Amino acid sequence: MRQKLEKWWKRIIIAGLVISIVSVGFVVYPKQKQIVLTFGMFAGNQWNVPDDDCYKMIDQAIKEFEEEYPNVKIKYQSGILKDDYSEWVSENALKGDLPDIFMVLPEDFSTFSSVGVLKNLDSYIRDDSSFDKTSYYKASYDAGAYKQHQYALPYESVPTLMLVNKTLLQKEHIKMPDNNWTWDDFYKICKKVTKDTNGDGRLDQFGVYDYQWDDATLSNGGKIFNASGTKCNLSSKAMENAVLFTKKIQKISSFTNLTSDDFDSGNIAFRPMTFSEFRTYKPYPWKINKYFDFKWDCIRLPSGPDGANKTRVDNLLMGISNQTKNSEMAWKFLKKLCYEKKTQQNIFKYRQGISPLRSVTRSKQAQQTLEKSIGEDMSAKMNLLDELMENAMEIPKFRKYNEAYQQIDSEMTRILTDEEQYDSNILKLKQEIDKLLNQ
Repeated sequence: MRQKLEKWWKRIIIAGLVISIVSVGFVVYPKQKQIVLTFGMFAGNQWNVPDDDCYKMIDQAIKEFEEEYPNVKIKYQSGILKDDYSEWVSENALKGDLPDIFMVLPEDFSTFSSVGVLKNLDSYIRDDSSFDKTSYYKASYDAGAYKQHQYALPYESVPTLMLVNKTLLQKEHIKMPDNNWTWDDFYKICKKVTKDTNGDGRLDQFGVYDYQWDDATLSNGGKIFNASGTKCNLSSKAMENAVLFTKKIQKISSFTNLTSDDFDSGNIAFRPMTFSEFRTYKPYPWKINKYFDFKWDCIRLPSGPDGANKTRVDNLLMGISNQTKNSEMAWKFLKKLCYEKKTQQNIFKYRQGISPLRSVTRSKQAQQTLEKSIGEDMSAKMNLLDELMENAMEIPKFRKYNEAYQQIDSEMTRILTDEEQYDSNILKLKQEIDKLLNQ
């Protein structure tokens, strides 16, 4: 009897163990199921400056993610050029073969959001207690929103600065302007420095290179289009004043066709420049510092009477394909790239922009990385970057934005140099753009 009981208990124990093992298997198996995530990116960067390390940051993030999730393998196709990238994404979308996570250029964002290429991230953001959207600079985060829904996260941000030739100003006995300077200050300096210095009858020193109508528009509180993208505001007072001020500034130099070489040679006082260009210029002695001996610095753009010292911030975005079959893991990898502080610190090490995360851009580590790269004290410039990011202008997003903007920009050169027909030219262009927006 005792032997039968022992056999019976052994059977029960064995059966229990089998059931436990099977149960654990059901629980563990989904976690260990092999997942392949595809990632879409382009070589180089969107800022059109040299970039030899475009894959290092991504490769490091992939390695860390795969170590954290051993059942995940991330693959990407290298060698896709930026100029070919939009077409590459579109073709893959048509074939139903989009990467699970991919970079999104600003010019593609509205289209990809509106036609269902990008997954709506609202539920992931709402349900993920570890994610806080207020960690981002607002303008950078909002760059990934379309019609009040979030479709992408910012990966890298690049604000625009005003470069100042300090040596030229000192030569002309002009005080370095501060970050609260105005159009009036800007005009007076440009007027004073623009001259013929060698007496040959031709201007050879100038106030500014590459200051455009949209720079003036943003710093004067102007909005090129209404929020819904159904009307352009070329006839608004803020925009009219911005365009006329640009014309006034360019007229000082008699509309001379200046180039970046003129600035590099030290003959121009000011030049708007993206921070990515600034980072490229500063460490490379083969540009300004090697051939030309002048000191330079950067400040905010001058403010118009109806605006403030604001500027645009361009953003490289990343999103999740609406076709993905691994959305939860894709969200985790998206956060790894765009939200994890450790990954974002590498923006300053391997990229040309800055992090859209406040805590990263404000960090001592970011400052030290830039100082090592640029070779100078960056404490004041880090404060400037933070101010620019906090006060950046939001650019409207609608499907025909790029087409409409490019048409305005191409016509503006002619309008600015036409002395006789300004009002009629602006009105005609506004009518053409409004028609385009409502087709």
